[in-house]
Amino acid sequence: MEIVDCHCDVLSKIWENNESLYSNRGQFDIKRARQSGVIVQFCSLFAPGTADSSLRAVLNQMDKFYVELNLHSDSVYLLSSFGDFMAHRDGQHIGIILHLEGGEALGQDPGLLRVFYRLGLRSIGLTWNHRNLLADGVLDDASGGGLSRVGREVVRLAEELGIVIDLAHISSRAYFNVLEMVSRPVIVSHANARRLCDHPRNLTDEQLISLAQHGGIVGCTLVPDFIKPAGTGHDLNDFVDHIVYISELIGVDHVGLGSDFDGVDEPVLKDVGEWGKLQAALEGRGFSAAEVEKILQSNALGFIEQVLL
Repeated sequence: MEIVDCHCDVLSKIWENNESLYSNRGQFDIKRARQSGVIVQFCSLFAPGTADSSLRAVLNQMDKFYVELNLHSDSVYLLSSFGDFMAHRDGQHIGIILHLEGGEALGQDPGLLRVFYRLGLRSIGLTWNHRNLLADGVLDDASGGGLSRVGREVVRLAEELGIVIDLAHISSRAYFNVLEMVSRPVIVSHANARRLCDHPRNLTDEQLISLAQHGGIVGCTLVPDFIKPAGTGHDLNDFVDHIVYISELIGVDHVGLGSDFDGVDEPVLKDVGEWGKLQAALEGRGFSAAEVEKILQSNALGFIEQVLL
């Protein structure tokens, strides 16, 4: 079983706690990920705040990543193109895609995205939950705000460079603003179905259908509050309910995984070492072997191949 996980927060955690990417006390590390069959991991650089403070924190997290990369190059590599993946597909290495979660660090300077690209960044989410200079976040949805002028420039530049555009955390209007602009597929890296759990971070049927029409994928997430309303309990089967619903609505070809390990206190799977439980759960709900493979890895790999230049 091979896994592509479209979102985790390990880099900010190990930077804050001065721990190792290879082995640590959190929910994700390379040692456990290799044992679980992870072959590609999107890792976020997460630093909300002012443009200056965010930029400094993001650069420090990137520095931490490169220190760890040098220490553990026998088991992890920077994935900056699909060719990198093909060159390292040996069962021994995990490809890391660097993702900027929220564009605060760019401030009003879209050109900084070119600098981040040169530093290895290959994925960007324009906002976290709140409004910034690029767009409104999902928690500002009532304002009806979408992309700003700077946000539109960032989207255009991301497409030009071959950077993944992630619509997790973004307001509804900005979500559709982006879809109107792009020519290549986009991703929602960690969200579930709003029809099953009415949380603002989940996607409506309209959003899911539009995502599929643009060739995109959604990384179904292990965050408990995105699976069932807070206080109602949850288990792996409840998580699979979202995969089933989204697969039936827009097709299994548009479904992937976005754990949010190290971004939530108690995910449905406690850590990366438990991915093995998901394959049996999917098979138990009637997914064929080919469909399970699509959900676990091949949909995300196909997306990566299309977007990363």
